[in-house]
Amino acid sequence: MTARLWGATAALALAAGAGAAQEARTIQVATHYTDEQVAPLLACFDAYEAENPGVTVEHQQTAYGDFLQTILTSRVGGTAPDIYNVYSVWVPQLAAAGTLEVPPQDMLDWIAASYSPSTLGAATINGQLWGIPTELSIYALVYNKKLLEAAGYTAPPATWAELREIAQKITRVNDQGNIDVGGYAYGTSVAEGVHPFYSQMFAAGVAPYAEDGRSTNLTSPEAVRILSDQAALFADGITSNAIAVDNFASGAVGMQISANWNKAGWQEAFGDGFADTVGVARIPHDAGPGGTMLYSFLWAVDSTSDVKDEAWDLLRYINTPQAEGQLSCTGQMMAGMGSLTGNAADLATITAGADDFDRAFIEEVTSGRAVTQPNIWQASEVDRILRGYIDQAWSGAMPAADALAAADAEIQAILDEQP
Repeated sequence: MTARLWGATAALALAAGAGAAQEARTIQVATHYTDEQVAPLLACFDAYEAENPGVTVEHQQTAYGDFLQTILTSRVGGTAPDIYNVYSVWVPQLAAAGTLEVPPQDMLDWIAASYSPSTLGAATINGQLWGIPTELSIYALVYNKKLLEAAGYTAPPATWAELREIAQKITRVNDQGNIDVGGYAYGTSVAEGVHPFYSQMFAAGVAPYAEDGRSTNLTSPEAVRILSDQAALFADGITSNAIAVDNFASGAVGMQISANWNKAGWQEAFGDGFADTVGVARIPHDAGPGGTMLYSFLWAVDSTSDVKDEAWDLLRYINTPQAEGQLSCTGQMMAGMGSLTGNAADLATITAGADDFDRAFIEEVTSGRAVTQPNIWQASEVDRILRGYIDQAWSGAMPAADALAAADAEIQAILDEQP
C-alpha cells in the first residue's frame, strides 16, 4: 500500500495518473481523513494486498474543504481515483455529472443485506443506491446531567415545553446582563443551525423537502412552529449568540441538539466525569412520531475506473468483519474517530460494549427513527441560504413565517435548476 496527497498540483496529478494507467491492478482510494484517522484502514489495505497478489492499493488524501472540487477537477484532467469517500449530499451533483458508477447487482444485494435500512437513504438518490454508507453522524438531545440536577430535574425533557422550562431554570445571567450559563445553545456554523432545525422537523414527522427533492416543506405549520419556538429562546433571554455549542465542554450549556462525533472532545473535556455529566435523549417534540436526522459519508466507485471489479471487491473486504465480534476495517477507523458506521454487524459489535452515550445514538439508527439528511440539489448552498434566514428569525429581524417563506423562495429557485 502506498499513500500520497491528491490534487496537490496539476503536474503531480497528471504524472500520477500516467503511472496509474500503467498499473492495471492499482486501486486508488481517495479520502479526506488525516493520516492518524486513516491508519486502521491503511493496515487493512496492506492485508488486502497480501491476500490478492498483483493488486496495489494507493491512498490519496486531500483536505475536506477541497475534496468535492478536487473530485471534479480530477475528472476533467483524467486523473480520477477509483474509489471515493464522499459526503452524501454531494451525491446528486456527482450522479448527475456521471461521476459515480452504479454498484453491480451482487453489491446492491450485499449492501441491502448488510446495512441498516435507515442508513441506506444516505447513499440513495431517486431510488438508486450509489454506494456504501460509512461514517454516520446522528443527532440527539445532549444535556449536562449536573446542570439539570442542580435545577431540580432528574430526567431530560420529552417535549419542547419541558425543554423551555428546564432551560429557563438553568440559565444564569450576570450583573452585566450577559448569559454565563445557557439553558440551551446553538452554534455559529451553517450545520449547527440547519441540522438541529431539520432534526426537529423529522421529530415532528415532516420532512424538510419533498421525497423527489424538487420542492420544500419549509413553510409548513410544523416548520414555522419549530423556528418560532427556537426564536423565542433568544427573545426571552434563555440563549444568545454568545452561548454556543462549543461552550458545552466548559459546563456553560445545559442542553443542545448535537451529533455523536462530538464525543471525543467531550471525553477530553470532562475526563473521568464524562459519564456522570453528559446525557443523551431523544429530541423533544410536542407532536409527531419522534425521530431525528443522520448524515453519512459513503464509499463509491468512479464511473471511469478501469478496475471497477477490483474496486468493489476491495470495498466489500474493508466493510466486512473478518471474524465474529470484530469490527470491519471501516468500522475500526470509525471507532478510532469516535464515530459510527452503518454496517449492521459493526453496530451490533459496538452495541455489545457500548456506553450509554453511544447506545443512545445507535438506538436512533437501529430503531429506524433516524432519517437521512435531505440529499437535495446543491445542498450546501441550500443550507447556507436557510441558515441565513434562521439567523434572521433568531435575531428578531423577521418573524419565523416570513423568514421561512423567503428561504423557500430562494431555495425553490435552486431546486428548479436541477436536471
